[in-house]
Amino acid sequence: MSFQYVIDNAESISISKRKRVAQTVSRSGVTKSTSIGGQVYEFRVQMPTGPRWSEQRQLVEKVEALDRITEDSIQINKAAHNYISQYQGDLSDVTNINVTYASGNTLTINSGATLASGSRFKAGDYIQLGTTGSVYTVSEDVAFNDNTITVHRPILETAGTYTLVVGQNVTWDVICVDMPTWTIFGYDQISWSGPFVFVESL
Repeated sequence: MSFQYVIDNAESISISKRKRVAQTVSRSGVTKSTSIGGQVYEFRVQMPTGPRWSEQRQLVEKVEALDRITEDSIQINKAAHNYISQYQGDLSDVTNINVTYASGNTLTINSGATLASGSRFKAGDYIQLGTTGSVYTVSEDVAFNDNTITVHRPILETAGTYTLVVGQNVTWDVICVDMPTWTIFGYDQISWSGPFVFVESL
């Protein structure tokens, strides 16, 4: 996973999953907005300036080999990144949560999420439908006695039953749509002309 090197060594990470919209403003100042679809994850990742080129050279080559046409997988699972993507709820085990999807942007919990109090999920938790499904963000807290998970966008998978992947274990399939140029400067140091931009590949 060559793009994983970029995520793991990022100086900053910006994550956008907003809807793509078209807006018009009338002469009277009335603004109208409509969704044009394509609500996908976009990651803008800035690499630090100054690491040794001699230590980064092989990794940079692997990233450039993928270029802007090859899909790769990324996770936000580095220990130092746990504050970004760790599970926030109160379940002690999230490895066997079984859910059913019928339509829309909600899932129904069938089993594997028993609690006497607290929250099964909290807004902002990342979940994935199976190991090959798309990643979703929980948009509302799910109490211990609530069986409905509401996510940030309509479910893309077919109706059925799935085992959830949760938190730092989720995986995004992405394509790099903007790859910065690297520059060697000083003595054996590397800098980048801008951020890497990765877009979810569906």
